[in-house]
Amino acid sequence: MVVAQLSRMRAVARRGETLARSRGLAHYVAYFFVVPYAVIAARPGPELDVPEPLRWGGLALIVLGIAFAIWAIATLGRHYDLELEIHRDHELVRNGPYRFVRHPVYTGLGLHFAGACLATGNVLLIAGTLLVTYPALYLRAKTEERLLRERFGAAYDEYAREVGMLVPLL
Repeated sequence: MVVAQLSRMRAVARRGETLARSRGLAHYVAYFFVVPYAVIAARPGPELDVPEPLRWGGLALIVLGIAFAIWAIATLGRHYDLELEIHRDHELVRNGPYRFVRHPVYTGLGLHFAGACLATGNVLLIAGTLLVTYPALYLRAKTEERLLRERFGAAYDEYAREVGMLVPLL
């Protein structure tokens, strides 16, 4: 979260004026990002007895997911923000992790939360991840797709045909 906020502040200072911005539910999802961490810290509800090798696998996914998301944030540079917007000097980024998926920040967060579910076995976290976090990430990705298609048209359509939205090769 610290990396994301510092990257956001730096990016906002380095880019052109906002031309289009999304509002609605997808816009506000990012502000609830801290909720799963509160669940992890408070440990409410029952926890499944997860075998130790799966817990270690979960920890590996946590680290891998965050590393992938940070790589995506660094690759986006001045285009990174918590808000879904298009800027005057917006570019279609297709390098780094964007070669593999169109929304690698969301993919990284998805891996991160899957790992947290495995590592903790917390039933509330698992339910929240499956029923709230994953649909919220998908909603943000779809909303972002709409903005990018409006801005880049056929170039974005071609990119979408070549690269999976959240899962490589899908």
